[in-house]
Amino acid sequence: MRGWKERFTGSGAAMAGLVLINVLWGASSIAVREALLQLSAIEIVTIRFAIAAAAVLVIALAFDPGALRVRARDLPMLALLSVAGVSLQFVLQVTALVYTTVTNFSLLFNLSALFIIVLGAVLLRERLAGRQLAGAGAAFAGVFLIVTGGHVDLSAAHLPGDLIGLASAALFGVYTIAAKDASRRHRPLTVLAYTFFFGLLGLLPFYCLATPMTPLARLDALSWAALIFLALGCSVFAFFVYNAAIARVRAADAAMTVFVTPLAGVTLAAVLLGEALTVLTVAGAGLILAGMYAAQALARPRHGRPVPGRE
Repeated sequence: MRGWKERFTGSGAAMAGLVLINVLWGASSIAVREALLQLSAIEIVTIRFAIAAAAVLVIALAFDPGALRVRARDLPMLALLSVAGVSLQFVLQVTALVYTTVTNFSLLFNLSALFIIVLGAVLLRERLAGRQLAGAGAAFAGVFLIVTGGHVDLSAAHLPGDLIGLASAALFGVYTIAAKDASRRHRPLTVLAYTFFFGLLGLLPFYCLATPMTPLARLDALSWAALIFLALGCSVFAFFVYNAAIARVRAADAAMTVFVTPLAGVTLAAVLLGEALTVLTVAGAGLILAGMYAAQALARPRHGRPVPGRE
């Protein structure tokens, strides 16, 4: 397991990994939809990370026990990652969906890309070009068309949920910047193990006190399949790759891959569930791809000279 981080030797491989895991996160909406037939949202999240934490512990004990050893002074940073990436993050998401629409939340959460870009410039001193922001703007416009179909509900009744959704997006930006720093100093498996462990501890009170606690024996095979996919694919594998990859690329570059999630979601829904693709969906997909291409093309070095601020 120690060689995983070193395998991301170039930004190209890291970016490919980030795109892949955002495809997985796009597919997670389909799995969540299936699991919601038998479980509440907070039950899904807690069971998902309970399975994920157990899986990471088994992997660490079997292949790299040293990954579980950290200094006491590193625990606050790892605890921050668990709050920003797992416990408070998902509690905010679940709460936001109670008070606002799925459309509004999906749109607002994609603003996490903007938070990552801005925090990368402020905290990591990455060079931020206006043209890269333009690429991000074009991609977000594509997300708007895909998610809303050209219409968004700005009702004041949804304002509390919208603000919670925006807080969730900002928190994911914090997680990305903190994980980028932590992954430079620790093995990805170490970051993953403690993030999931502390995150699970933070979720358990909500699971025990705020849900009906559906008996797990009642779950059918499809629900378990959805939970295992969410735990192993969208949590263990995806967070592992994400943490390893963001240590190798600029925060702004990682942020652009966030826009792959809604694109993958609608594409997979069309292929697997037979949902229709509208003209606005196709136009939105085109804007996302164009924005991502523009942002990456503008960030490339010219005449062999490195771009300032590129890692």
